[in-house]
Amino acid sequence: MFEKFKEWFVNTTNPNKRPILDFTRRVVMVSGHQYVVRMASEPDIQSLVEIEEKIYGKAPWSYAAFRIELQRPCDRLYLVIEDDQRIVGFIGTAVDWYHYDLHITNIGITPSYQNKGIGTYLILTAKNYARHLKLHSMSLEVRVNNISARRLYENLGFCNQHIKPRYYLDNHEDAVDMQANLLR
Repeated sequence: MFEKFKEWFVNTTNPNKRPILDFTRRVVMVSGHQYVVRMASEPDIQSLVEIEEKIYGKAPWSYAAFRIELQRPCDRLYLVIEDDQRIVGFIGTAVDWYHYDLHITNIGITPSYQNKGIGTYLILTAKNYARHLKLHSMSLEVRVNNISARRLYENLGFCNQHIKPRYYLDNHEDAVDMQANLLR
């Protein structure tokens, strides 16, 4: 048990220990359209909040919450995807070294850009990152009623684990806890 804790502590507190893929600004093709993908930074936070507002009406994550996440480079990775220098989507992840899991903390695609392969691209990029870190799984929570997102996650190898009752603060909706095994 102590060895596992020690490994978690070193991985979490030592940025030189964590292997990093190159997430500097790069041009990618998604469903025949050119986008730019890069790591999120503090100036991007307002765009992330605005995307959540477009999706949910009220942003579940505050400016301060995103700021705290971006200040944790040892165990967090946030990527944004841009079209014509405008952020149209993002994904946030947290490494759980204790369970060897990459947790998708949030993902959001501007409604007019949904169903264009951007969410799939971001999740597959996160999956590649998790494999690079030699993690065993990926996990996320999704609203029970978000059928299209659940279908996407299932198509990408996520399986239902259990229901988290009254998980979401805004309307107390249940969440489905989903996990993808990366060892297969």
